[in-house]
Amino acid sequence: MGKTTVSIAKVSNKDVYAAVKKAIDLIGGIEHFVRRGDMVMIKPNMAYPYPPPATTDPRVVEAVTRLAYEAGASEVGIGDSSAYSCKNIIGVGKWSNRDVFIKTGMDKAAERSGASIVDFDTCQWDIVDIPEGVILKKAPIAHSLLNADVIINLPVLKTHFETLVSLGIKNFHGILPDHYKVQWHKDEISQKVVDLHKALRAHLTVMDGLTGMEGLGPRLGKSVKMDIVLASADVVSIDAVSSEVMGIGSWEVETTRIAHNQGIGNGRIEEIDIVGVPIQAIRKEFLRPDVSIDGIYPGLTIIKGGTCIHCYGRTKIFVEALIEAGLPDNAGIKTIIVGINPKQPDVEDVPGKAVFIGDCAISTAANLRYALGKKAICVDGCPPISSVHREIDTLKREYDG
Repeated sequence: MGKTTVSIAKVSNKDVYAAVKKAIDLIGGIEHFVRRGDMVMIKPNMAYPYPPPATTDPRVVEAVTRLAYEAGASEVGIGDSSAYSCKNIIGVGKWSNRDVFIKTGMDKAAERSGASIVDFDTCQWDIVDIPEGVILKKAPIAHSLLNADVIINLPVLKTHFETLVSLGIKNFHGILPDHYKVQWHKDEISQKVVDLHKALRAHLTVMDGLTGMEGLGPRLGKSVKMDIVLASADVVSIDAVSSEVMGIGSWEVETTRIAHNQGIGNGRIEEIDIVGVPIQAIRKEFLRPDVSIDGIYPGLTIIKGGTCIHCYGRTKIFVEALIEAGLPDNAGIKTIIVGINPKQPDVEDVPGKAVFIGDCAISTAANLRYALGKKAICVDGCPPISSVHREIDTLKREYDG
């Protein structure tokens, strides 16, 4: 594979449009990607009903939309299927995909720029064969993307507790419907999202680096002001450069390594031409995702078996949400049990309620769970994504009642 190019542009005087245009101009200009009459689909990161950096900044999406129309696009759509945890369709009743577009202001950005909002959750899905797929041999993919002349990928510069980073490669998780998102969401998640790029390639990736997220991304991390925009025709290369910008070695990132080795693009930083602002001028050492749970929460005993990072992360999210809920005495919860074959204490040695997080703990600590009866709370799933929120909501209702 020959050298690839990634551009980096700084935002000056709060002019996001100028920075986006500069980044794209440095790799050939928008006319290199969009031609007169093209139907363009923009895929931002709209995973949650929360503002940037949990989601793509609407100003970046608006700028790309304007540029596409200036290049002669006949139509521009902005589409995504947000994260399935806590959606109405899961039964928790928190929010819908449409809510995400409204609560983030993306609907207004579309209105200002003349784009249309495409709700993948209510649109057609087409089953697509995936050549050389490892986890996904075939998958339903949003018809609007498959039908587009040009696909522009608009991820956010952020960390992720399961995949270390959530950038251009990971952003394609939203081209799947919810019942496919929930499957293969453990250690196989990196290969799964790489497989999606074998079925469908973005013609252009523009990285929203206005505000990055460090720490416990993709939702609960801290904001990092960066004021940069990156662009590339190679999603693997832009992920490699973006990782380095965050102080994370490009080859540390599993999605980058897999995608490079399976021919999706170039992830070798030494083989990428970086134009515009050099990495060393804007690099910041982002805090990495920390899913530590031991010795952090006074009053809670945590018993672990062989736990994968996914249940560590969900345990941390559960406990943080429990504390934030402010329920009296943490709703009587004293013990958290997680992982495969955790050491099961005698039932007499378990004060208060115990929470079993993940299918592994629920199954392999079944003797204790049965003995505890109504004192056992089961946060089911592998990984237990939506159930974390479901059980917190259940506890809140019990105390509100």
